[in-house]
Amino acid sequence: MSQDILVIESPISMIEGETISYSLTWQGASSLASPTALVYKDGADITSTAMPSGSHAVSGNVQTLKPLVAAGSDGRKKYVVIIECSVDGNTERRKLVVNIAKASAEV
Repeated sequence: MSQDILVIESPISMIEGETISYSLTWQGASSLASPTALVYKDGADITSTAMPSGSHAVSGNVQTLKPLVAAGSDGRKKYVVIIECSVDGNTERRKLVVNIAKASAEV
């Protein structure tokens, strides 16, 4: 069992206006069930607008999230995605920090 809170790849970046489905490999896990995720911005739950469609899925030890939508006005903001799954019978949660870059930013 890992004690890491953040996903290994965290933080990651998206450009405002992008839509991406992320996958998380639960290393060492043999079975996954009940995948879900929540998205927060500035402490507020924005899951309904940041993940408006699709469904979470699992296959083997990989959890694929609903598509994450970076709002066109969220440049320079951060999303915190709480990823949850039943991993070998234990409910586990991890954080994925997503930095939203402005489309017009040079860096």
